[in-house]
Amino acid sequence: MDPAIYRAVIDEAHRRGLRVAAHVYYLADAKSLVADGVDVLAHSVRDQLVDQQLLSAMKQRGVYYIPTLTVDSSSFAFAEHPEWKTDPFLQKAASPELLDMLTGDAARQKVEHDPNLVLHKGDFANDEKNLKLAYDAGVKVGFGTDSGAIPSRVPGFAEHHELEMMVQSGLTSMQAITCATKTNAELLGIETTTGTLTVGKQADLIVLDGDPLDDIRNTQKIAAVWHGGREVPSAVASK
Repeated sequence: MDPAIYRAVIDEAHRRGLRVAAHVYYLADAKSLVADGVDVLAHSVRDQLVDQQLLSAMKQRGVYYIPTLTVDSSSFAFAEHPEWKTDPFLQKAASPELLDMLTGDAARQKVEHDPNLVLHKGDFANDEKNLKLAYDAGVKVGFGTDSGAIPSRVPGFAEHHELEMMVQSGLTSMQAITCATKTNAELLGIETTTGTLTVGKQADLIVLDGDPLDDIRNTQKIAAVWHGGREVPSAVASK
């Protein structure tokens, strides 16, 4: 995109009191966008590792960074993990037909012969490293998955798997959960009503049968879901 266009978008949005998020891939683009006032970098910088110049600028300007590890991992993860097809949690998020499409022999062969497979895996490796670098530098790290954009980014499963990948990237379970709750509420400007377990805020709760601080995969052990102080029937909940 011509920088003149996105600068005009940023300026007009800010005049209207709106934050601006930009999809990025290249470090150079990320630096330009941050310098021109963007509020959120959606997706990781993937062409190379982030440098101190970008990290310092993002921290100084309060720019949020949403790593969306799912974007790149979804290009090959199901082909490498056909056992996911029998994962009870995933089975409740995806139809049998979708699971066959994602984990079958044809899908694996397609991934194995993808000319961009090495690129996707390199991008994902940079995703993980840049997430840790950004977090450790004090950048505000949010949470997202792009779930639903393509079939292999399965809504419901992708979010929990994203938390797992964030922990694999070097964050603690509490840090990953905080990115997805408290920090995301701040990013969206709704932190006064949600995002933390605080008296006076919305009673939006996911009740678990395991401690996610012991194992982040315990976020999948959903016992009950509450929204606005009322229990919500859930196909995923198992009591």
